[in-house]
Amino acid sequence: MPAAAEPLVTFDKVWKTYGDGEARVQALAGVDLAIGRGEFVAIMGPSGSGKSTAMNIIGCLDTPTAGRHGFLGIDAGRLDRGRRATLRNLHIGFVFQGYNLLARTTAVENVELPLIYRGVGAAERRSRALEALAQVGLSGRADHTPAELSGGQQQRVAIARAIVTKPTLLVADEPTGNLDTARSHEIMDLLTGLNRDLGLTVVMVTHEPDIAAYAGRTVGFLDGHVESDTADSEAA
Repeated sequence: MPAAAEPLVTFDKVWKTYGDGEARVQALAGVDLAIGRGEFVAIMGPSGSGKSTAMNIIGCLDTPTAGRHGFLGIDAGRLDRGRRATLRNLHIGFVFQGYNLLARTTAVENVELPLIYRGVGAAERRSRALEALAQVGLSGRADHTPAELSGGQQQRVAIARAIVTKPTLLVADEPTGNLDTARSHEIMDLLTGLNRDLGLTVVMVTHEPDIAAYAGRTVGFLDGHVESDTADSEAA
């Protein structure tokens, strides 16, 4: 995606500090960052680099200690917990390494969950959940429970659940971490397709270079700073 795309997420000198005294940890140290609408950005870095902290702030799960985190033009870091939750529910979908599916609940019922929280009626919920399952290639698995699905299929259900609300931003935390190589590349093909076909902005944390290569841009963190920021014109 072009670098000139309208910024969806901005960090303006973002600092994040945990603890006090000798236990004080500077997770982010004055980070500047802009992510445009429609971009697919991979965030990389060693343990303790600040990448997970950055992801939590991008996803409105956490707030900066200092500096400004902008999302959709809003100073999201200054919102209280309830208003940040509303912002997340309306605009952000999440995919995690663990699929976080309800074990005794069918695929379609798992996908419906975010719509229940929004108060969407039963018929519309079911229709939208089936549509999301079709988008991830699971039309024939709607009535299967997680135990009846492979790991790759469970992650597809999790992705369907994340996109059923038609979010502006998808935040993916090590989305292939529990999958073998073949399933990992299937999931990445799916995410790049959603980015390309729906214009969905994707921010993904990964430690695997071959997975990061699917993104159009890779941001590397080290010791709480952005160490590198590279666009790949040949990304999938």
